[in-house]
Amino acid sequence: MRCAAIWAVFAVTIQSPTARADDCEQLRQRLVLEHDRAVHWNVGWGLGLGGLAVAQAIAAPLIGDRIERDTLYVGAVSSAIGALSSVVTPLRVRAPEPGATCTELQQDVIAAGDAERAAFYLNHVGGLVLNTGAGLVLAHYTDAKTGAVAFAVGYAVSLVRTYTAPRWAWHPTITIGPNAGVGIAGTF
Repeated sequence: MRCAAIWAVFAVTIQSPTARADDCEQLRQRLVLEHDRAVHWNVGWGLGLGGLAVAQAIAAPLIGDRIERDTLYVGAVSSAIGALSSVVTPLRVRAPEPGATCTELQQDVIAAGDAERAAFYLNHVGGLVLNTGAGLVLAHYTDAKTGAVAFAVGYAVSLVRTYTAPRWAWHPTITIGPNAGVGIAGTF
């Protein structure tokens, strides 16, 4: 089945109880890994964008050209807002409890998938709005070319941030019965 750029794949598998226990342990390990990746992504981008904001804010008063100075100020504000988004709306993937059952682990995967999907779309919309605003401000105070370049560079960074976010949990395994499961995967 192909609909635009989205593919949905449905697979039914029959598993033995032993294989199911192994799958639960693998799922637990994968959730721990996904939690760690989300923490590293939040901290990495928060510190990176925060450092970029500070560097631009320090450099701006030292620049003699008004257009370059204004560009650095707008870039500092945009980077600070991006860093702040890592603090205000971080990607949260909950680590599984030590004694969690298979059903609880599957619920954790579904919750993580929902959080990753929401962060993906929020980063797209937020990056577009933020960089459009920054480009328009620069176009107003400098010229359209400077605003367009600022938008292009800022939105490119926003897309890199969005597409480096963890997205493994978008592909959950949903259990139907004690020995059967259905896997759902999407390609974006």
